[in-house]
Amino acid sequence: MEAAELAAAAFGVAYILLAIRARRACWVAGGISAAIYIAVLRDAGLPLQAALQALYVALSVYGWFAWRREQADVSAPRSWPLPRHLLALLGVGIATALSAPLAARHGLAAAPVADSLGTWASVFATWLLARRVIESWIWWIAIDVGLAGLFALQGLWVTAALYGAYAVLAVAGLRSWRRRLVPA
Repeated sequence: MEAAELAAAAFGVAYILLAIRARRACWVAGGISAAIYIAVLRDAGLPLQAALQALYVALSVYGWFAWRREQADVSAPRSWPLPRHLLALLGVGIATALSAPLAARHGLAAAPVADSLGTWASVFATWLLARRVIESWIWWIAIDVGLAGLFALQGLWVTAALYGAYAVLAVAGLRSWRRRLVPA
């Protein structure tokens, strides 16, 4: 399935580059990447990451329409206060604590805690990106570094390299969006 992994990674790179530039087309590239990754990650023994990709397809549709509704506001990111992020982090922790034991008990995941944590944090970070919250890039830096390690452990070297590159590109996204920040 290496060809599928390469195709998914290529669309993934297009997604992040377009998102950095706040281009609506990022959601199309991201949706295609996610659709391909469903099978790649399922076959790698990461069912929660595969399910996350299915959710990404839906979130890509949401992002496409969210960025259209407020087209004039697409390039104007906003910042959230720290208490909101701490509450979100608590929610991600609770969701991980609930899903990881289930995945482990049923033998669903090769790395239940990492799979669960990466999944729930990614759901929230994608929602933040769709809402144009600048700190989504900070979430993505941490998530991408962690997932790069997880994918490397599963032998998905192209995907691990992609997520390492995502972490670097997320730094570029953070810098780019900070320049366009709209005061809260």
